[in-house]
Amino acid sequence: MRLILKVLLRIVVIAILITVIIFGIRWVQTNRYSEYIATDEESVYVEPANLALYETEQANMTVETIEEGYVNGFHLVPDEILAEGAIFTFGGSEGSPNYELAVQLANEGYEVYSLFFFGPGELPESIHEVPLDFYQEVLAYHEEHSQSDGPITVLGASKGAELTLNLATIYEEIDHIVLYAPSAYNFFSLDQQNADASSWSYQDEPLPHLSNQSGSMIETMQMIAGFITYTPVSYQPIYDSVIEGSEAESLEAARIKAEEFTGEGIIFAGGDDLMWNSSQMGEAIIEQANQIELHNYPEAGHLFSNKRYLGDSAGLIALGGNDEANQAALEESHAILLENLANWHNK
Repeated sequence: MRLILKVLLRIVVIAILITVIIFGIRWVQTNRYSEYIATDEESVYVEPANLALYETEQANMTVETIEEGYVNGFHLVPDEILAEGAIFTFGGSEGSPNYELAVQLANEGYEVYSLFFFGPGELPESIHEVPLDFYQEVLAYHEEHSQSDGPITVLGASKGAELTLNLATIYEEIDHIVLYAPSAYNFFSLDQQNADASSWSYQDEPLPHLSNQSGSMIETMQMIAGFITYTPVSYQPIYDSVIEGSEAESLEAARIKAEEFTGEGIIFAGGDDLMWNSSQMGEAIIEQANQIELHNYPEAGHLFSNKRYLGDSAGLIALGGNDEANQAALEESHAILLENLANWHNK
């Protein structure tokens, strides 16, 4: 009996020591990366689906909040429209509608719809079998409310780029696409309760996708350890292992058929993207659709900003790049974006 008690006591002591060590490491890491952690409870980065947190009082434009079924976000109309048609922006898995970029484009004289694809309204709460049919409602809303006729450009970042490429293969109304840090494949759901389901559906059927079961258990365990110790987590090894572990038939089924899009487009990707290998997947996209231009920035990360990490109380995600390379990529890519938009929309 005493022996059992001694063993149990040792187990308890070891568990306490491990817990103290983990909390100590997290405290050190939290202070080290404090500038990257979103702490403002009223920040859109903490609650991106809360439309009330977005600044809709903008100079030189009117911003209308949209909350109609599948159509949720903002309609930005410049006081003086300088271009034909409309631009639709989507953010990524963080849940934003890419609102900051939408405001910049509206200031350039473009009519812009800054939209959510999950979160508010009747949209799914998470990226789990998001119905691509929602864009039909978006087009109907555009037809009724837009101030300018003309071409449609859809712009998406990260998971929103995966969405955008899918939409472009389905909806002939889309003339141009802009993909920031894209995926060439449909990946698994980002809903923890449905982790191996598809991210997307169309006409009530889930799209073929790459399964997270094809990935490396070692990479998954390293990711979990990173969250526990508040060490920056890179998702790229996980996505790479999923691609490498998938059969050729599964890869082809999950590949987004970029060749079915006949319009023009541009891709921006960073060679040091630590979220997923957007540079390599950008190459895969243009192999099938050579009318799309790829602009690759070898030393830039997933986001072209000074935020090399995104953090909250749960953990810290590594995005890659460095401040200088990301800033240079941001400035050059934005100039290329504006040049192409001006050509596409007859500005």
